[in-house]
Amino acid sequence: MTDKILSPEEVTAQLTAALGSAILDTRIQRRAEGSKKIENINIWITIRRDAVHAAAEELMKIWYPHLSCIAGYDKGADSPDLRIQYIFSIYGGVARGEYMVIFSLDLPKNDARLPTLTDILEGAAFTEHEKTEYLGITIDGLAPAPHKFFLPQDFPNGVYPLRKDDKKIPDSMVKDLWACGRPVNRPPAPLDGGDE
Repeated sequence: MTDKILSPEEVTAQLTAALGSAILDTRIQRRAEGSKKIENINIWITIRRDAVHAAAEELMKIWYPHLSCIAGYDKGADSPDLRIQYIFSIYGGVARGEYMVIFSLDLPKNDARLPTLTDILEGAAFTEHEKTEYLGITIDGLAPAPHKFFLPQDFPNGVYPLRKDDKKIPDSMVKDLWACGRPVNRPPAPLDGGDE
């Protein structure tokens, strides 16, 4: 880790130099936020799946990152892939210095495996377990959990709530909550904002 604060372009260049052909695309997104128009910087880097661990290690050489979460979604019932995004922040606590670094990759549904990051970032376990339960991704090297973290303990194995293909929640498990109606013993919500 270096003490120097790199520009977004320098971060992108250093990661590109280190990861080479494992980087498929890069994009720097700048937005002004709030009434003071404070700059928000996102560095988007599309990588091959075999570069996940190396990408996190290289980011650690720049600045110790905070893994915000691992996001993921099914690209559709007709798509062979899931989309996974490792969302990191660097330079947290540095005035006007925090950047989001998002490593994105496509993951084949028929081989949904990724390496764990827990050997270098222990806190990754929580969000890795989430991807296992909701998308059916196998995280190689992740210590098994004694229970489910996010789904009911009796939730069926092999069914993943965020999938859109044959591993999605079957229609028989979906309840028509709209048909339940509003409970009759609940008072109506105040319309005038209360007595305050």
